[in-house]
Amino acid sequence: MTEQGLKKALCAVLLLLVAVFSFLFLADRASAQATHAATVSVIDEKTEDVLKLTASASLASFGVSAIPGDTATPIATKLADFSEYFLLILCVLYSEKYLIGIIGAGTFKVLIPAACALGIVSLFWNPKLLRRLAFKLTAVGLAIYLIIPISFKVSDLIYDAYRESIDTTISAAEELTDETAPLADADDRSVVDRILERISETTASLTDRAVDTVNRFVETLAVMIVTSCVIPLLVLLFFLWVIKQLTGIDLSGALPHRRGLRTSEKADAPREETT
Repeated sequence: MTEQGLKKALCAVLLLLVAVFSFLFLADRASAQATHAATVSVIDEKTEDVLKLTASASLASFGVSAIPGDTATPIATKLADFSEYFLLILCVLYSEKYLIGIIGAGTFKVLIPAACALGIVSLFWNPKLLRRLAFKLTAVGLAIYLIIPISFKVSDLIYDAYRESIDTTISAAEELTDETAPLADADDRSVVDRILERISETTASLTDRAVDTVNRFVETLAVMIVTSCVIPLLVLLFFLWVIKQLTGIDLSGALPHRRGLRTSEKADAPREETT
């Protein structure tokens, strides 16, 4: 065997070992929840806050609906709507939590071994094309694997800054619920008046507090959407851009569409008549 052939054989064995190690060991480690304990802890913390906000919004809506007057009715409806929004955020958080393990398994059980296999084949046939494809698979796999952890690292900075505001929203909703709960149990106007006198509140002041609570929920909902949905999406777009710059792969599908459009435009363009 020549020296060049020996080098190719050693490279092939090395790539095979990397593929086996990735499939048997790295995949299990990458998909384990313990590996992503920090990210999972952040997701669980946000999930707990979303559950508290959902319960607080529902209870506050029930209490506000018992405030005398027509003004409180749309406020109670708005508070009830927040429960649906927080439920959607909860679904996003649970999806991201379980996608971490799924993406880790897919990266190190499929993409990395496939890249190693292409690298082995490239040692003996069409090296330039297959090596480039192997590099692209590796870059795509690692980028996808890092999207969720990095996005939560970034979003956690913003979330910590608004932690006190979120806690204040929950406390304000609970206080409003405690003060309006007796109104929901009262079935007589005179009983309602006595309750209002006892808690030293008027219908107008309770309504104002309900409006303030709605505003707090709007701010909290915006923070939840930004940290749980917008920032992960922006990180995904950033990684797609990095992948495109490194590998030339446009995973958004926009580039092939434009190329196809340009090709069709050229085909449909009228040909100039030659004289």
